[in-house]
Amino acid sequence: MLKLLLRPVIFVTIVMSILVIGELLAIGRLTWRNHQRIQTIETDIGKGHHLEETIFELLELQSQLALHRSNPNLAAEHISEIQDRLLDLLQTHNKSNDFAVAVDLNTLQAKFASASNGDPQALIDSVNMIRQVLDRQTNEEEKMLIGVEDDSQLELQLAVVLPLLLFWIGHYFFRNNVLEPLDALRDLLSGLAEGVKQPITRDTADPILRDLFDRYNNLVEHLIELEQEHLHYTNRLEQQVRQTSHALLEQSQRLAKAERLAALTEMAASTAHELRNPLAIIQVALENMLSETSDPDLRQRIGLLHSEVQRLTSHLNDLLSSARHSNKISQPTDVNLVVNDLITLFKYQATDNICFAVHGKANLPMMLPEIEFRQALLNLLQNAVQAIGARTGKVEVDIAQSNRQLLISVTDSGDGFSAALLQQGIRPFVSLKEKGSGLGLVMVQRFAKDLSGQLKLDNTAAGNGVVTLILPVV
Repeated sequence: MLKLLLRPVIFVTIVMSILVIGELLAIGRLTWRNHQRIQTIETDIGKGHHLEETIFELLELQSQLALHRSNPNLAAEHISEIQDRLLDLLQTHNKSNDFAVAVDLNTLQAKFASASNGDPQALIDSVNMIRQVLDRQTNEEEKMLIGVEDDSQLELQLAVVLPLLLFWIGHYFFRNNVLEPLDALRDLLSGLAEGVKQPITRDTADPILRDLFDRYNNLVEHLIELEQEHLHYTNRLEQQVRQTSHALLEQSQRLAKAERLAALTEMAASTAHELRNPLAIIQVALENMLSETSDPDLRQRIGLLHSEVQRLTSHLNDLLSSARHSNKISQPTDVNLVVNDLITLFKYQATDNICFAVHGKANLPMMLPEIEFRQALLNLLQNAVQAIGARTGKVEVDIAQSNRQLLISVTDSGDGFSAALLQQGIRPFVSLKEKGSGLGLVMVQRFAKDLSGQLKLDNTAAGNGVVTLILPVV
């Protein structure tokens, strides 16, 4: 990441440094050229002063010639002296190229020769010629000054415009090649955190960013594959859980049927016990009648009746013997775990219109017959779900401990219990459902009584049914 951030910064810095160096070179070149121009102007001004002094001397010589016309030799000497000094000065200027305007020395020598021969006009022409040279030189100096001014303005413009241009170029490059791709990557990562898996289609010239985006696309593809695998695994796991829960519920239902059969057997045993006493009395009466009568035909009939009563009594004894069930073995049972397991099973088995909630918890494991306890809770939850039916509703399980008692209440949002059922209590074969056997609550009640507990039915203030299983804490 540090390399990713430093590379464009270094690149922009190098580019801007090159441009700054180019700007400095351009400004330096302009400054150097202006310096050369200024030096040339200074030299020309100095030479011009010498020419002006020469012109003044020529003008003074012209005045002296006018005053001393009687001495031509003296005039010729002065003219020759000025000519030599002037030509020497101009030749030096022409050879060194210090003077911006070249001087025609041949014409000037001819003019001075004529002046030496006594031609006053030639001397005036020489002065005019030198004055013209000075005028042209002055014009050239003005042009050079204008050039210096223009170059100075250009330097100022470069000093102002080029930094702004460099800043704009750097900003444009950094924004397009760094900030915008990183902003796009940030948005994509934010979307990725929210579950939106979208590959990057943005092009970038930076190889590091391009490599980063390629890695991001590979990550997105891998995440999509993992999500599909996870979804497939989740669906398969849910299917297995549904199948397992369905098998467990079927097993619980078979166990419930077995419990119902056991309840029927117990009722049959109770009936047999009630029938055995009068049959014993009948058997004793038949034995007395058999001992008191001497009629063979009557004795035979009484004997047949006695045999049938004895056979029926033996059958009832066998029924009572088979109906006796062994005592249920209690073991440490985690009530919270059993309740949560059953709630989980019903969440998978019940429709989505019913929601489940558990409130409270048991403090310690209880000594209970776990299988029978699980079956009793299963019956209560099944009754609650069936009471709601296809409507949208809720089943709540409340767990509490009070006065060494475990209280488990199952409340549903159904229609509640009828007044007749609340008044008469739980009875076998009396069901609130059309196809119910009427033995579910009977089995739960028998389980509670076997543990010295009880089962209570009630309705809430809203008219919903509440079943409370009360068991002693051992």
